[in-house]
Parts: sequence; C-alpha cells; structure tokens
Amino acid sequence: MAACCRDPYRFTFSLLYSDNATYVGDYAVQPKEATLAAHGVTATHYMDGGSYTVGATQNYSMRATSAVRCFGGQVLVDATVREVIVENGRAVGVRVSNTSALTGAGDKNRVPSTEIRAKNIVCATSVYNLYNKMLPQDLPVVKKFQDPKQRSIRQSHGHVFLFCKIKGDPDDLGIPNHNMWYFNGYDLDDAFDKYFANPTEVRPPTVYIGFPCTKDTTWKTRFPGTSNCILISDGLYEYFEKWADKPVRNRGDEYMQIKEKLTNHLLDILYEFVPQVKGKVEYHHLGTPLTEVTYLASYRGGSYGTKCTPEMFAPINREWTTNPRTEIPGLFLAGSDAFLPSVTGAMYGGCLGASSVLGHLGTLRLANALLCYLARRLQEDDPKLSFVQAYHKAYQSYTDMAR
Repeated sequence: MAACCRDPYRFTFSLLYSDNATYVGDYAVQPKEATLAAHGVTATHYMDGGSYTVGATQNYSMRATSAVRCFGGQVLVDATVREVIVENGRAVGVRVSNTSALTGAGDKNRVPSTEIRAKNIVCATSVYNLYNKMLPQDLPVVKKFQDPKQRSIRQSHGHVFLFCKIKGDPDDLGIPNHNMWYFNGYDLDDAFDKYFANPTEVRPPTVYIGFPCTKDTTWKTRFPGTSNCILISDGLYEYFEKWADKPVRNRGDEYMQIKEKLTNHLLDILYEFVPQVKGKVEYHHLGTPLTEVTYLASYRGGSYGTKCTPEMFAPINREWTTNPRTEIPGLFLAGSDAFLPSVTGAMYGGCLGASSVLGHLGTLRLANALLCYLARRLQEDDPKLSFVQAYHKAYQSYTDMAR
C-alpha cells in the first residue's frame, strides 16, 4: 500500500500487468518471454469455463481409444516408439518396444523391438524427441535441427507436482470446487528470476491448486471419506539434471532433501489458502521434471513442447514448429508443435495434423464420422432422440466448442 501511495500509476500498471499475465501457468513461460499468441489462445479457451470428466480422468483415454477402434484402428499400450523408420527419404513406419522391458533393462539395445509399417506417420511427442531421439541421426534434416544456427526455438520448462491424499469428505471439509492460483507477488518476472536462482529457498512464482474430488460427481461413491488435491509449480530440468541417470525412486539423499524442501513450500501454500486441510493430509508425493521424463517421455522434462516465445514465429523456425508438416515425406506433426503450445494449442495441433494427412475431403469425412459417433453416444444417453436430432445436437456442441 505504501508503494501505491508513492507512485499510484506505476502500482496500477503493475496490478494490470500481473492480472493479465495469470495464464502463464498454463504454458510455463514467465511474462517477459511469453508470446501474446499463446497467451491469447489459452485465455480465450477458458472464457466460458472448463470441463471435467464424470468418473476417473482415464475416461478421456477410454473414450478416445474406443473411437479409434470404432474406425478400424488399433491402440497399443506399454509401448515405446524407439525409432521412426526412414527408407529412400520417406517415413514408412516405426520400431516399438515394450516400455516395461526398457525401463528395467540395463542394455536397452538388447530389448527386442517390433516394426509397424504405415503409409503416414504422425508424431505428437514434440520435435525435440523426434529429431534428437527417434529419427536416424545421420539424416541431413536431423543434423540441421541439432545445429544451433538453424533454429532458435527451445523446449518449454518443466513442472513440480505435489499429489495429496486428504482425510475427510470434500463437502464436510469445505474444499472449493474451483481451481485456485497462487502468485508470489505482483512482479511475476522478478518472482520467476528469484525462484529459478534458488528454488529450495524461495517460494515458486506460480502454483496451481486443484481438487479433483470436488469436480468428479462419482468421487464420493468411489472414495468415501477421502479428498485429494494436486499442486503444480514451475521447475527447471537443469536443476535436477545431475540425477537423471539415477534409478527411479533411488536417486539418493540429496535429491530427496531437495524434494522435501519443495514439498514444504507447496504444503505451506496449500495450508495458507485452504487452512481447513492442515493436519489432514495423510499422504503426499512430489514429482519433478525427471518424473515427466520417466513417465511421459518428455524431452528434458519439458511440459508443453516448444517454449512459447515470439521466436517460435521467426522465419528460421518455420519448418520446426507451428506447422504440421515436416521435410520428410510421410512424416507429420500433431500436438503443440503443429500449432501452439499449452493444452489448447495441442488440441488444435491434433486437428491440423489429421487434416494434413487426410487432405480437404478427408477432413470433411472425418468431421462427419466424428459427429455420427457423438450422435450415437448421445442416443445411448437419451434413447428418445432420433439420429437426426442427435446429429444436430452433436453439431451444435461441436460448433459451440470451436467458438
């Protein structure tokens, strides 16, 4: 308040700046580096609110895989793509190995792989995994990507995750049913700089606080007398890199001490904003960017593909990002690198990747097939609906979502 009295105009600008920068938590870039394009796409997506599954969040993958199978596709789980097969300059398939076997293998080269051939290959696991790990390293386009003079983009930052089990019913505890955000001051750039310099001693600049137990209408039936919470803050891979080659859950005392300090920061923030859960957290577990590498195969722990800076639109980067096509025939991109990073960018990037493979007419056929699929599901929920009524309702839902 003293600062406001000394310089009210500067203080007001600081308030406006920090208030409008709040979406940085959704794409992991501090405000001074962020591009307005990614910020605008993210902000627009949440203008009408968000959605949550009825039941476990695995319903997303279950519904998606059932749609794939409905259209004649197959879905492989516990499978890691180790290499994109390129013959005569064209992508013709992938080599896949069992993920569990790779995780426990001392010599990964001895783990058997299976070839899967296809007319087109779509990569949705970031250009950094694609060009640094999956493609043959002697390809000219790979060497071009790895040359720092040929691109100025880099992967996004990672995150630190704290998962909490809380004793008590969500309603009895008065746990909020909305997401919460913690910001460490009005000057977010200064908060980021101080945290990245010393993350164990300084509170994180931003923290997402969410309670799935209050959003899922089936939670109380599935987990009576129990609540949960997830807190997500920023994290640099470089800070944890020296433990990257250590076994999972056995990275040593120093690593565990750092995790404990980060955990305490996040728990303090949780208790500050939701004090009624203090003393009721029965279990908590912290994940770092190394966790993202282990379980999500993120390149150097990056959460959102390419870092959302204006550089991603520079001419030198046009063949690497914001583009679903690659220099290699038969190889396409989907997800965030095909359009823009963050959750919404990845969703639209999937649409662009599919459209690039299918062409204009194929895209129209796909849209019609998806609407028919959704119409049939709507009929299952409401048998009184005719197919025409269900199709019209599906179309309205689709157009409303697109807006």
